[in-house]
Amino acid sequence: MVRITGKEILRLGHEEISRLQHIIYKACQTRSFSHIAELKMFHKSESVDPPTHIPDDDRPDFLYDSFVRPYVGNAVDGFYEYLKTNNNKFRGGGFTTSHYAKFCSIVQSSGTGKSRLMTELRNKGTIVVYMNLRELSDTGFPKRDSVPASILTEDMDCSQAEYTARCCALFGAIFKTLHDDLLTALGSGSTKEAIETWNDQMCDMRSKFRTEFFEKVRSKYQESLNNIKLPASKENTDAKPAASTVGETSDTMMSLPDFKIKTPKLEGESSVVEAYKNMLTALPQIFTSDDDDPKLVIGFDEAHPLSKMSSKGFRPSHILCRTIKSYCRDKDESVWVVFASTTSQVADFSAPQVIYDSLRVAVAGELLYPPYTHLGWDQNADSLSDISANDVAKFHHIVGFGRPLWKSLVGKQLIMMLAAQKLCKSKEFDPTDMNQALAVLSQRFGLDICFGHPDAVSYLEKGVASHLRICFSTTEDRSWAFTGYPSEPLLSCVAAILLHKSPTCLVNALQVLKEKVDGGMVELGQSGELTSRLLLLLAKDMFVRKYLSKDGLPNIRDLHDIKRSPDAELMDCQKVSVIDFLQYLFGEDFWSTVEEAETAFKHAYINFSHWVPMTEFISPKVSRGTDVGSSSARCSAAEWTLRHWHRTSAVQCCHLQPLIDKMIPIYFDDSSLGSDVNRVSQMFVSDKAGKHSSKLDLGAITRTHGSIQCLSDLPYIALLLDLNVDPKVTVSFPEKKPKKAKTDRCLRIYASGVSDTTFPFLHDSSNVANILRGLVSQQKPSQTSFERLEALVKFGSTARLRHSRWEEQ
Repeated sequence: MVRITGKEILRLGHEEISRLQHIIYKACQTRSFSHIAELKMFHKSESVDPPTHIPDDDRPDFLYDSFVRPYVGNAVDGFYEYLKTNNNKFRGGGFTTSHYAKFCSIVQSSGTGKSRLMTELRNKGTIVVYMNLRELSDTGFPKRDSVPASILTEDMDCSQAEYTARCCALFGAIFKTLHDDLLTALGSGSTKEAIETWNDQMCDMRSKFRTEFFEKVRSKYQESLNNIKLPASKENTDAKPAASTVGETSDTMMSLPDFKIKTPKLEGESSVVEAYKNMLTALPQIFTSDDDDPKLVIGFDEAHPLSKMSSKGFRPSHILCRTIKSYCRDKDESVWVVFASTTSQVADFSAPQVIYDSLRVAVAGELLYPPYTHLGWDQNADSLSDISANDVAKFHHIVGFGRPLWKSLVGKQLIMMLAAQKLCKSKEFDPTDMNQALAVLSQRFGLDICFGHPDAVSYLEKGVASHLRICFSTTEDRSWAFTGYPSEPLLSCVAAILLHKSPTCLVNALQVLKEKVDGGMVELGQSGELTSRLLLLLAKDMFVRKYLSKDGLPNIRDLHDIKRSPDAELMDCQKVSVIDFLQYLFGEDFWSTVEEAETAFKHAYINFSHWVPMTEFISPKVSRGTDVGSSSARCSAAEWTLRHWHRTSAVQCCHLQPLIDKMIPIYFDDSSLGSDVNRVSQMFVSDKAGKHSSKLDLGAITRTHGSIQCLSDLPYIALLLDLNVDPKVTVSFPEKKPKKAKTDRCLRIYASGVSDTTFPFLHDSSNVANILRGLVSQQKPSQTSFERLEALVKFGSTARLRHSRWEEQ
């Protein structure tokens, strides 16, 4: 027996109490008590993926202010064009294959501005009906819209026919309410002014107008639902196989290869079609069909609950999308339904695919639109000229980079705690949890996921949905998403704090990484690139925690320190003396043989907090006369370096980059050098993981190479990490100032092996050292017979022996 105590009832919100009353009333009528188990009070949290704890600062009242801030960026322009393009495709637009219906999706990570993007369409002249379907237990913002959410996501023990009637009645009610509201608004002003006024009230999440709109929808919905006649027989009200629910709404037979599919009529179809037609007819000045500009967007935010299978064997999204298809077919007016979520399931909303599911084809060759993912980045970042290079570690500067959420929360407490909980999807960081550990490490160290690994797709999808991973794009059939963690220094600082919260946190997280490298899901790199990234950045982490945390300055060292002044500096973004760092990295005697170098670098600093991958050479070939506005235009080497300094990022070069694998920005804090752009240099790193010494390669590193071209009169550093041979450190620097400073004024460091002999800081971190050595020593398996056969088929693709000597098979 289930007992509900008075205290448990008091903890329930008003909406959940109402739902409890409704469920008990229905249970008494039907003698079915299955819905009671859905109440939050009976749910146990899962240990593997606990629900995110949202601090007080993430309550709706807290987030409302950030939602109404002036909109920054061009994402809404891109989304507007996306809808125009979709409408053109739906009308024909040169495409021979038709699209299923006028709905599409926005898929992106949390905090990137999906909700705001939809409401901002109002400033493009588009009528926006925004609805949030978040679950009852979710207290986020914008708040759940109870009228549409209850209709579409509650009481899911109903039959498929009953749910179909609900969908048709809801859309019909929306169209009827819009019809009445807009006719009234047009009577008191111009079309443009009427739409602007209506939109401003409807998109204000706290407006009385918005509440009244949904109450009118509720009334018209109930009226329409009462007029829809449902089939009386049990055979028609229960769920049927997927094949019987696909396709058009006529009673004809559709032909597919080897299949005959009967396409049933929707319950309530005539009413929604009539309501839609009446709205278009009554408002011709709004709903013109002579262009593709979006006239009306009905947005369903937090739409992922629609993908859950009901107890009667149907998915709500399937029925909802068939409803949309029923009223929009053969209509050219640009009226769109948009589903938004962090989960990729919303990109596949349609009627069930009865065959060839991997093709993402709805039925009979009808296509779905790829999701919209381009919500912008760095909209709130300071201009390069607006802040001194000496101030880039300040919180108010760093918070402007990345997704807009962070900047919108400035001035609120616990912003970094919120970021940590969103990154981990947990109240506390669990470094033994695979998804949490890889999220925290990926954000800073640029983990490469092997596309061919069987767990890759599910891991990446969960990363976007739950761990702030960004979706860059998807393939046309949406079978694969290109994702990653772009440069976001505030989140990097949060990740660093989580990793170093305790000695065991770092070790446990690295152990999870080692297991995933061993299993083939995370790529190690061809020359120890991952180990090198870990080694250098962890050394810097440990240095700042050992020294900068004791300097007495108001640094932000943990997730709660933002309570201090926003002018405080984030510890992991603070500048670190090159002299002190290299001495910490290689030992107390490092500078003893190169005193001239110590003098040359006395004003030099580094500040990197995370790695950023490149996809082309540092200095790619650019055609002469390339316009500055061209996508192939390149900024100067000094500006490129300074921009990385401003966002505290270091560079992992592309695989084909000659001579070097990494670049770490160096800044000289010397006012005699002039402006900041004249004060930058670089540390270039070359990674080696072979069985034999590569020391001779160190001398070949030069910044004058055509693929690098980072010329400066300031000295630079060339570091060769030969990680898989015996430990040794050698260092050299020109004794006299060379005639060609841009070429020869280089501190050259050869460091081999992964041990506390080469890197003394590892002496106090033996577990970390053992994991790093394990990564370096891991050998790729010898070439299998399958790989040899594959190589022979690719003759001539390279000049390597395996692609050339056919005799050796």
